[in-house]
Amino acid sequence: MDLKRLQHLLLLTEELHFSRAAQRANLSQTAFSRSIQTLERELGVRLFDRDTRRVSLTAAGRQIVARARELIAQATCLQFEVDELRGLQAGRLAFGVSQLVEADRLERLIEQLQPAGSEVRLDIEVNHWEALREALLAERIEFFVAYARPLVEDGRFVVHELPAQAASLFCRAQHPLLDGAAITPARLLDYPWSCVRFDASIAQRLCSLLHIDAAQLPVRLTCSDLGLLRRRLLVSNELLLTWRQAVAAELASGQVVDLPQAAGLAMPAEALALPCALVRLAGRTLSPLAMRAQQWWLANV
Repeated sequence: MDLKRLQHLLLLTEELHFSRAAQRANLSQTAFSRSIQTLERELGVRLFDRDTRRVSLTAAGRQIVARARELIAQATCLQFEVDELRGLQAGRLAFGVSQLVEADRLERLIEQLQPAGSEVRLDIEVNHWEALREALLAERIEFFVAYARPLVEDGRFVVHELPAQAASLFCRAQHPLLDGAAITPARLLDYPWSCVRFDASIAQRLCSLLHIDAAQLPVRLTCSDLGLLRRRLLVSNELLLTWRQAVAAELASGQVVDLPQAAGLAMPAEALALPCALVRLAGRTLSPLAMRAQQWWLANV
């Protein structure tokens, strides 16, 4: 039996949509459909019910999917052992990071995993923590590093906490709020806010510090694309709630201002800290490459 077809089966099970599943498999929809049809013919059962509007697993399909996951997991473990025997100089590692992760730290990890002469292939997904959680549950990645506070008590995951990232509220250096008048909480509400995607408790903490009603926060844009948020910050009167590392270059150059600091608000360092963690699935053995990456990350916090 062709393991590649079993992988296609799992992709279609996750997507329940031929076009999206084919895209993830890097195949045309025609070739992907042919792969599923060949698998059904080999097994002698219909795995999916299809009509013009939806795709769904049959009863037989649900049973075979469970077994297919086991077979692919066993094949993956075998590959892990082969990679280990080859001294971690080959193989594939898929993991995820959010934009909380500093680019230079990620680059140093890549250098560790791909030394000169290495044939290691890295697939790195950059996304917000909710998307990374789903990728981990689907076992498309082995671990991720991101904000993970909601997962700490979830028994499906093992969460290794990392140092938190300081966050604040920022504006451009030419913002009307910096006209010399006192920066009061009421004035902050006169301008639209944008923010990265994270737990609502961060905004609530800021509101508490500024004595602002969280229900009246003028958040107009929530986005995981930090590049877009930074560009809008520099050319508009929006206020951006994000972690300091995201605008470190702009702060250093004087293009961006930390509003609580400008307002003279004394805040403890942990007041707006964004917790960060390395997260993997409970009950799963990491590949040698993933284990090496995890050990490096925990040793270089």
